[in-house]
Amino acid sequence: MLSVRIKHLVFVMAWWWWWWSGQCHAIKTTMTTPSTELPSCRMGYSSQEYYPTEAGYYNHQTCFFCYHFVPRHRRKVDLQVDHVAVTLSDGRTLADFIFRVENATYHFDPEDEEAWQLVVESLVDEVEGRKLADCCFEAVTCCNETLSRPQGDPSHCPATWDGWHCFGPTPPGTSVSFTCPHYAYRGLPECALEGHKHCQADGNWTVDEKGAEITDYSTCSHHHHHLLLYSWEAATHAISLLALPPALFVLLYYRQLRVQRFLLHVHLFVALLGKALFNFIDNLALRIPEYKEDASQLDENTVACRVLVFFAKGFNLAVWTWMLAESLYLHRLIVAAFRGGGKTWVYVLVGWVPALVVALCWAAGKAVLEDAECWLGHDPSTSHQLHLIFDIPKLIILLVNTVLLANMTRVLVTKLQGVNADYATATRNAVKATVFLLPMFGLQFFLTLYLPSPSTRCAWTQVYFIVATALDGLQGLYVSVVYCYINKEVRLQVRRSVYRVKGRLYAQGHSTTTHDPRTNISLLSTSHAPPLETDITITTST
Repeated sequence: MLSVRIKHLVFVMAWWWWWWSGQCHAIKTTMTTPSTELPSCRMGYSSQEYYPTEAGYYNHQTCFFCYHFVPRHRRKVDLQVDHVAVTLSDGRTLADFIFRVENATYHFDPEDEEAWQLVVESLVDEVEGRKLADCCFEAVTCCNETLSRPQGDPSHCPATWDGWHCFGPTPPGTSVSFTCPHYAYRGLPECALEGHKHCQADGNWTVDEKGAEITDYSTCSHHHHHLLLYSWEAATHAISLLALPPALFVLLYYRQLRVQRFLLHVHLFVALLGKALFNFIDNLALRIPEYKEDASQLDENTVACRVLVFFAKGFNLAVWTWMLAESLYLHRLIVAAFRGGGKTWVYVLVGWVPALVVALCWAAGKAVLEDAECWLGHDPSTSHQLHLIFDIPKLIILLVNTVLLANMTRVLVTKLQGVNADYATATRNAVKATVFLLPMFGLQFFLTLYLPSPSTRCAWTQVYFIVATALDGLQGLYVSVVYCYINKEVRLQVRRSVYRVKGRLYAQGHSTTTHDPRTNISLLSTSHAPPLETDITITTST
């Protein structure tokens, strides 16, 4: 009897083990292959399940997670998300995500115009809405490509959508590098970085302690690139801050230099000094702390930070308008020399008034449409395109100055040919004169006029921004050197002052005699001069 019971117990345990193994195998199978005959695609965010495409179930799931991964600061409001039950044709019931607005329910579906309009309105701008739609579309594209691909090696990591990026079947023990998606960023990324996903030796994607698959997006951050660029920008403006004040002092100190040409230089130097000062403070007080500290001045959006950005932008444009004023003055002197330089107050108006008006218009637009982040949200991808208020005048000035410089070069070559019959010499002299005029006309900015595309690798983009920042930040140094420190007229005045000071110091160092009234002899009327008294005592020694 006992042996029968033991046999029965062994049979029951064997049957239980067989049943449990089968269940475990079924569970494992559902984690790696579709659990239904319906067309299904895998999303390896947390559950690593295959979601059927029936009734748009996969589309709604993946698009919801695209919305779920949108950072909080890129949403104006959070949509009220609920779960509903979806019954498939095979009788299975699955949970689906919906959102509610005024007792109406909607799916996260870009093809539903009414629903998608509500989703876009919940985000900070239309750009974020377009990026979210791109994420949803790429998830569907990933699914279609997976379904159209022949079934791969079962030892490979399965094709999957991780919520942001699509991965095909991957051999075990390898890592996949991919370009970071543009919807991972606020605005649009200025360059392309790479993320990574690792397939383990057992044919499974790497997971964290909670079982969620890991995709390494940490290398997608532009933190290091921005911090380096802002530090370099602050350094270049600091150099201009050191170079401009002495040049201003020299031009204002000597009366001989208070002519129209140098007075216009003074105004340009003031604009460059204001630009360097406010941009230097902008980088140190707003941009760099944004990447180094937890507290954010941009989020607080104080009046002080907005005023700071307004002056930085205004003086930056004033430099351009003063380059235009200087160009008009030089063009008038060279092309129509007999007419003189014109009225100084006209150039002052051209240099300051347009910059002030444009800056005020930009500030009004920011205050009404984008009153956030201390008005620094000037990404070209923003929907209101307020950066064009500054960019269009700069482009117009650049084109006008190019035409003026070309005409001036033509006139210089013609005039120099009249002095010297050698055409090569005349051309060489005209080129030298043109090179010295370049910083006044701002044509060096043609070197950085073309902005690299977002698909360019960040290493090359970083080189571009370093060069562009150097041309902009060191402009004050270059202009002060060319139009003050190495200018012949300025050097002559400084040299005279140095000689005068040296002469006084020499005279003070060698004046050891005292005044003797017997030397008061009039050189104008020597006939009435008293005779010199010679009271000399000769001492001899014996």
